[in-house]
Order: sequence, then C-alpha cells, then structure tokens
Amino acid sequence: MLRFLRDNNRRVTKHITSNLLLATMSMAFSVFTFGFEQAVFDTVQAMTPFERRFGDFLESEGQYGFTASKLAYLNSFPLISYAIGVVVASQIGERFGRKPVFIGMNFICMTGLIVVLTAKSYGQILAGRMILNLHVGTEAWLVPMYQAELVPAAVRGSFVSLYAFNHIFAGFICSIITNFTSNIPTDACWMIPVGCTVIFPSLVLSTCWLVPESPRWLLRKGRVDKATENIFYLSGTSPDYPAHQEAALLLEALQEGQTKGEWSDLIKGINLRRTIHGVLASAFTQLTGQSFASQYGSIFLKSINVMNAFTATMIKRALLCIGCLAVIFFVDKTGRRRMFLVGSFITAAALMVMGGLGTVAPSTMGIKKGIVAMALVFPATYMNSFAATLQVFKSEVPHITLRDKSVMVFWSVANLCNFVATFTLPYLLQAPYANLGSKVGFIYGSIATLGFIWGYCFLPEMAGRSLEEIDEMFESKVPAWRSRGMLHLSSAGNTVLLTQSTKQAPLEEVEERVEDISSQSK
Repeated sequence: MLRFLRDNNRRVTKHITSNLLLATMSMAFSVFTFGFEQAVFDTVQAMTPFERRFGDFLESEGQYGFTASKLAYLNSFPLISYAIGVVVASQIGERFGRKPVFIGMNFICMTGLIVVLTAKSYGQILAGRMILNLHVGTEAWLVPMYQAELVPAAVRGSFVSLYAFNHIFAGFICSIITNFTSNIPTDACWMIPVGCTVIFPSLVLSTCWLVPESPRWLLRKGRVDKATENIFYLSGTSPDYPAHQEAALLLEALQEGQTKGEWSDLIKGINLRRTIHGVLASAFTQLTGQSFASQYGSIFLKSINVMNAFTATMIKRALLCIGCLAVIFFVDKTGRRRMFLVGSFITAAALMVMGGLGTVAPSTMGIKKGIVAMALVFPATYMNSFAATLQVFKSEVPHITLRDKSVMVFWSVANLCNFVATFTLPYLLQAPYANLGSKVGFIYGSIATLGFIWGYCFLPEMAGRSLEEIDEMFESKVPAWRSRGMLHLSSAGNTVLLTQSTKQAPLEEVEERVEDISSQSK
C-alpha cells in the first residue's frame, strides 16, 4: 500500500502533496484526542452527577462539589505524569525515532480511557487522568516537532498551528456533546463524552502507517538512503524529483553546524540565547491564564451565573476555533512576530479589564456580563499569541542537532509552570482562601504584559525559512526587530529553502557527495 501511495503521490497545492496531507491527518487525529480529553474533564467536573460521585457534599453551599484541594489535585497531579511522558518520549524518540513514540502513546491513551470509564472513586478517576496525561505529555513533545520536521518551510507555520486548531476544535466538538449530555441526571452525562474519546486513538492506530519516520532524524542517525526514500514519499510527485539532492542539502547543513548535540550544547554560544527564549516562551504560554481558561473555565463561568456554563463554554470554544483559523491562514503571511505582538497586546488588555470589573462593588448584572465577555475574548486572543504562535516558535527555535533535548526542556518548563498555575488557581479563585474571582485577571494580565515586552525585544521572524536557515539566522545574531528583512532564498521548483552559504550542484555531484557523507556517518 505504501508503494502505491509513493508511486501515486499528487500535488494538492504548491507545497503540499497528497502523502504529506495523509500523514498530517493521522497526526491531527492524535491531537484531536488530546484536545477532546482535556475539554471533557474541564467540562464534566462541573456536572452534578460527576461531583456527586467523585466530590463531597459542601455544607456551606448545600450541594455536592469539589473542595479547593480536591479540585487542585485532580487538575494538577496529572501534570506529574505529563512531565514523565515528556522525558520518556524524548529518550525513546531520540534513540528509536519519532514513529514508535507516535504509536505507543495512543495505546497509553486507550488504557487511561478504560480506567476513567470504569472509575468508582476519586482515587481511580485521578489515576485515570494521570495515565491520560502520560499520553498528553508524550504527544506534546512529539507532534509539533514531528510536523515541523516533515513539512516544507513555506507552510510550516500553518501546519504546526494546526496542532493548536485540532486541539481547540476537538474541545468545541466536545462542548457541543457535553452541552446536550449535561441535562442527563445520571452518570451517563459524563460517561458519554469520555466514551466518545475512544474514537480518536482508534483512528490514529488504524492510520499510523501513513506517517513516515522523520527524514531529519534519519539523517542524524546516518541512515541517508531511508531518509531519501521518506523525502521522496512525502514530496516526490514525479520519478525525477530530486530527493537525493534535498537529502544532501539537509545533511550538509547538519554536518556544517558547530553543535554536536550534547546536553551541554544547550547553554553554549548562540544556543544559550535559543534555549533561554524557548524557555521563556514556554513559561509565558502557561503563566498567562491558560489553566484559567481551560481546566477551570466551566467552573468559573458557572460561579458567575450569568448564563448556562456549558453553553458559554461552547461559545468560548467556537471563538477559540476562529482564533486558531486566523493563525493558520495568516501566520506564514503576516509572520510570527506581528501575529504574536497584536494578539498578546489584546490578551493583556482583556485580562486587565476583567480584573478591573471584578473590583466593582456591588457586582451588577452588567458587570457580570462584562466579566463573562472578557472571559470569552481572552482565550481567543490568547490562542493567537501565547498558544498557537509561540507553539510554532518553540518548534522552530531549537538547533537542528538539539531538537529532541530542547523540546524536552521547553515542555518540561511549560509543564512545571502549568502545574504551579493549575494547583494555585482554585485557592486564588475560591473562598475561604484568596477568593479573588475575576480579579485574577490582574495577575495573568501583568504576566501577559511582560510577555508582550519580551516578544517585542526578542521574538525573531522565522516565517518562510527552513530549519537550517534559522540556524544560520541565529549564528549571524540578527536582532529580533530586524529579522524580518534577513535575506533568504528558495530553490526554483522545489520546496527546499537554501541558506545563503548553500550552492546547488548538478545531481551527479550531489549523489557523490551523499555517498561520501553517508560513508563518513557510518
């Protein structure tokens, strides 16, 4: 079947082939699983039957619910297994390749879903969530990097942005389902959405054979022939497609680099700058209110009591989908830098306004509607900036020889910050603790403002550049605000972007160079 697909590969657009599209669709199903699962737990923990089974009777409120401690444990402890997933995936992915990780993580997901569906106690539901987050951590480390390594530079931003869109679109579909099941007075109200999640890892496991191993990983391991074969499978639409030439150019850029791929290289020379800004991007992604919008969104909207929390969640996720689509269509045209600066400015403003409205006493219906409006606007602009655009940035900023290690560091930092934000948020929101309510907007808005300043000073423009050319841009120490005008060339008729130092050679010379480099690698 793979031979048939290779021999019948067709060009869908200028930069996208049918085989590349099929491979990214299988990845999309995996991200859909992650988004659906996260949205399910954000929503069902506000359902009364779920609270009755796994929560406690709150005498102060006269109804079932979760104490701040139980809510914090349920949403933050799974981040421990998330961290384990990131570390384990990076070790397996570096040694054995991306594809084994891709397949294995979906079996883990199926296991976690079975534990959740059979849960009878708070401990079991927590254990199920932790297994699922092992899958989520693995998926977060793998998919954005995997996509960035497979797709051409001209559309890399849009394709990596699909990671965020698939995640959010899955949440939107989930919110439609939970909006209807929320009125069911039995455990079926939460078991139906959880059961629907099983569909997506099943789709991934049935289509994973469409996803080839990363050619860049294969080249790093000296497997030039297999890398050339996979390049042809993804991009070759005619027998004379120069897959050997593309492999040679990638391998030459890899071997010309001064970085050897050791852990210590993360903090050496220009890589220190790349590591610092990747870490800061990871921190800003989580500390600007992500958990407020995702894990506690339904509970917060329910506490405001302006409209049905599940309907409001559905509207919020529809706006998130629109925000993701804006990134997909414009991130490669307008660039990462402009997209981030505009989105982060609006995000910070929305959070500050929400915090300001929370200080008004007494809180009238008009004030509450304003808070809900900001709670709906904030996630959409957050998606344009701190979520999707910085996700693209984090997939592009690592040096080509340090991608596995850099991405593991970035996601580990993101997970640590997510744990801090997720664990502390219930105590910030609820009485008898800080009881800030919507005033948490001041905290997250201040961090978002710092993120905007960081982006203006340090976020470079990477749109339209190959991963190898980005390496050259950092080596040349181009200031962020001047990076948009840096010269970059594209080879005529090909999707390969060449660095300024690379010259095209006749195919015969390239094939000889491939053989020489391959023998040296071995």
